[in-house]
Amino acid sequence: MIRPLLLALALPFTLPAKDLPLKVSGLPREIQVSLPGNFNPAKKHPTLFYYHGTGGRPTTSIMRMQAGSEDWIIVGMTYRESGQFQLSPESFAAERKIYHTVRKIVTEKHGADPTRIYAAGFSKGGWYTNLLLQAEPTLAGGIILGAGHFHLAPGAMKKYRSKKPVHIGIGRKDGSYPLALKALLHHRQLGGKVTFEVWQSLGHDYPRSGSDSIKQWLGLQAQSAESLTPVVAKEFPKMLSKAKSLEPLEQWDRLREIKAMPLFELTPKSWQAGFQTHLSALEATPAIATEAMLLSKHRRLLHQEITNNTLDSLRKVNFAYLDLFGRHPRTRQGKLLEEDFKRTESMLKNIKVSPVPKPTRTEVPTGPVPERNIPRNPLIR
Repeated sequence: MIRPLLLALALPFTLPAKDLPLKVSGLPREIQVSLPGNFNPAKKHPTLFYYHGTGGRPTTSIMRMQAGSEDWIIVGMTYRESGQFQLSPESFAAERKIYHTVRKIVTEKHGADPTRIYAAGFSKGGWYTNLLLQAEPTLAGGIILGAGHFHLAPGAMKKYRSKKPVHIGIGRKDGSYPLALKALLHHRQLGGKVTFEVWQSLGHDYPRSGSDSIKQWLGLQAQSAESLTPVVAKEFPKMLSKAKSLEPLEQWDRLREIKAMPLFELTPKSWQAGFQTHLSALEATPAIATEAMLLSKHRRLLHQEITNNTLDSLRKVNFAYLDLFGRHPRTRQGKLLEEDFKRTESMLKNIKVSPVPKPTRTEVPTGPVPERNIPRNPLIR
């Protein structure tokens, strides 16, 4: 949304990106390098490594659609081994070695800016991006899609050296939604600047028509905030005006999406205040008040689920999901509460608790019990 408009203002037309195959030792197939239409070998370009999902192939098309044809070098990556990623210090080190090999090639031969190398991925690629961000100091930031945080990466940093930008996108009906929230908390604790995007109607998928938030995030990494501010000041009021024409529930969703966008903070403070006033007024209306109240309570339960890793806590959250759903079964948020109840119920059924061993029988002697010496207290001299 923002990026195409900027291009329209800056250039009369845009050239198509150029795709190049690249054979890398250690990988089962060629990866893809996509050079931008405005590629200049005398300049350095921001570069994005994209990791596909399980069963996928190296591709640049998904991120090229988001970034547009200009500025960005897109690298369609793959893995040493197919199938689910088996995390171990050895396997992770081997994958990082491949990353460094490709990074060296695109930096030395294709004009990649070594200070602006980013990683992105969906599903398996999202999980791997989460790991890579934790441990790889050469990454300037990353995009985690359809995934979240579960394991610490081998050699994970305790803190980022700088405020690393991280964007997380997840379908609300995706089973990984709570772990995406966990990734939000984890990367913030590392010192990252995290934006979180929720696709309300989707499960384990991403918007096929693209994401305004991802486009904005990429634009923000490729350009200065100063160059984006004038366009932002014009575009966000248009988005707000269009959102006001929607039905109350759809309008509420859209307003929260706009507020979470990466470029929202570049809008004038006075406009942000007016935006919040309108959002608060909408949340006070009968059509939205119950949904907003349930969302607030639901968020607290989700936070409890992902931060308290005990069986007793999971049981309590599971019951709380059911209880809150039972009191508001016809609301949209109530249906999401029901889904979270079913999900946690399944988790509880699959948890195997080791049985408490039965006490062994002690034979009581029938004769006199021999006297035993009472151990002397070592503190008494």
